[in-house]
Amino acid sequence: FNYIFSLSFLLLVPFQGFSQETTFEESMIGKHQFGVQFIWDGYGSAKITKDEQGILHIKGEQYSNNKEEYVLLGGIITVIDEKNIKIKGNLKLFTEGCCGLLDREIDYTFRKTGSRKYWRLKERNDLCDQYTCAYYLDIFE
Repeated sequence: FNYIFSLSFLLLVPFQGFSQETTFEESMIGKHQFGVQFIWDGYGSAKITKDEQGILHIKGEQYSNNKEEYVLLGGIITVIDEKNIKIKGNLKLFTEGCCGLLDREIDYTFRKTGSRKYWRLKERNDLCDQYTCAYYLDIFE
């Protein structure tokens, strides 16, 4: 009888599970592949952390083997949904033969489309003329 009473009591207590957004934000924390396709020597990495106030931060870097070409990203992440995140912060990018040095404050959207396993910079035409260099700046899952 005590077992049945305990079980029926548990069924009456509402489940206090995690929201999908909290679970998604938690899954973002850690190290990710990161970079732009014009640095041929391989992708770099980005680290996503969560501070005491629950704010997500990103710090990413990618360098060519000779360290002459690079992309540096730092900022605060706002999750819109699982397919869209906003990053407000700093972006510094230099690739040989493209648009030169880009060093700016940003407030950009990174979007995951279809079944892709990465978020890609949506406002890439803001970095350089798309007919000169269409930067594909990606953050992988």
